[in-house]
Amino acid sequence: MKLNKLLVVGFVTAVIAISFGYRQGIAAGEKQIAPSKVAVIDVTKVLQNSKKHKQWQEKMSKNEEQMKAEFEKAKKELEVLQANLNLLTSGSKDYVNAMGEFLDKKALLEAKDKFYQEKVNMEMQQWTESLYVKMLDITAKVAQKNGIDIVLAQEQLDLPSQSLRDFMLNMRTKKVLYCSTQLDITDEVLVLLDEAQ
Repeated sequence: MKLNKLLVVGFVTAVIAISFGYRQGIAAGEKQIAPSKVAVIDVTKVLQNSKKHKQWQEKMSKNEEQMKAEFEKAKKELEVLQANLNLLTSGSKDYVNAMGEFLDKKALLEAKDKFYQEKVNMEMQQWTESLYVKMLDITAKVAQKNGIDIVLAQEQLDLPSQSLRDFMLNMRTKKVLYCSTQLDITDEVLVLLDEAQ
């Protein structure tokens, strides 16, 4: 009789242990992360083809044309000063004054040119960074709306490359080698970026 009780207690204990283990297994299974939903975006395409970027480029082109016109005018003035300098007697007071004026204007033109190049580079960097930040924000919104967990950057290779170095650099930075076109959210992000304020 004691043996029967002991067997019953053992059996009940085993059932409880198995039941507890089964419930733990189900709970652990529920906690597992489902497979991630992935998408890709062509960052270069978005940045280069956005209407905002094209408008900014047009504005920069107008500024560049204006600066080129100013530089051409200053260059012609330098050429005139150089021609006048060649007509003067070397070492005379007029020659020294003309040479001083020529060198001052030449140095000023070179300084303005360097300043303009630095200014353009800074403006380009600031613009590209601000557009990139907007693109990231919109990408996050599109991903959340579509239940996407991960968005990878997919860049197109321009082949043939100009050099082996360029090719190797492109190859090292290209991380997405293939994806289905269904995973590409580039166009949706581009449309929303153009609509954003």
